[in-house]
Amino acid sequence: MKHELPCSCRRGVRLAGAVAMILGLAPLWAQATQLELVFNGAFNTLDALNPASQSSPTFFTATTPFTINAFFDTNSPNLAPPSPPAPPPFAGFRAYAPSVATITIAGTTYGIDTITNNPTAGITVAVFDNNSFTPGRYGVGILQQPPQDGAGIVADFTGASPNYSATNIGPTVYTGFYGVGYGSGVCLEGIPGACSVNAVTPLILHSGANTLALTLGNYSEDYPAVHDPTTGNLVGPLNSVSLVAVPEPGTLALGSASFLLLCAVARRKRAVKG
Repeated sequence: MKHELPCSCRRGVRLAGAVAMILGLAPLWAQATQLELVFNGAFNTLDALNPASQSSPTFFTATTPFTINAFFDTNSPNLAPPSPPAPPPFAGFRAYAPSVATITIAGTTYGIDTITNNPTAGITVAVFDNNSFTPGRYGVGILQQPPQDGAGIVADFTGASPNYSATNIGPTVYTGFYGVGYGSGVCLEGIPGACSVNAVTPLILHSGANTLALTLGNYSEDYPAVHDPTTGNLVGPLNSVSLVAVPEPGTLALGSASFLLLCAVARRKRAVKG
């Protein structure tokens, strides 16, 4: 004789099965490391922001703060050149295509083209461990065309809390700001670090229907001297950077499943009382 479960029980079994499936998939999702780059710095009068259609750049007239937010996954392909054969600092260098990137300049937030949708002018998130620079500093920022060392902003720090390696990048707060370098584009004459002529490839920003060009200068601030406010060594504004953990998709799915289960239980209780 075939016995049918009550309707409410059948719903409970189906819900439990769905939760079990989510639990089974969660370990696969959890393998990814989802991070957000939060970079606070400032532009100066060598940098420019203007409509992309404008033929000549409009330079900032004063120090102008900005904040970059870029979300990326360390399981995505590393776009930095392999080492070997590339020499240091590439062994400790990783470059990832962000899924979303924005920049807030003087209170206005713009979307930034990423390398995924704009291979020439789009940005990557560039992360260097302390094996990349001498003597053991860390670097982090944004960069176009990583193999060619394109336009970008990379700050360098004496410490990271906690420490990390390029093969194990995780949430960290950078400490001991040492300097920041700005570049307008790939090196056309000379070599990176001693380049005499750089290409000018603006970053492409979007605000609603408006497309803007952010043109970076070629300069360094507080480099190579240690940034120490107590000594008056304030060539440029203090930069602060962190890599912040983002909830995993598996965590979000489990939270949603738990919420749905609680809702189902609550509905059942209300039905019984009624």
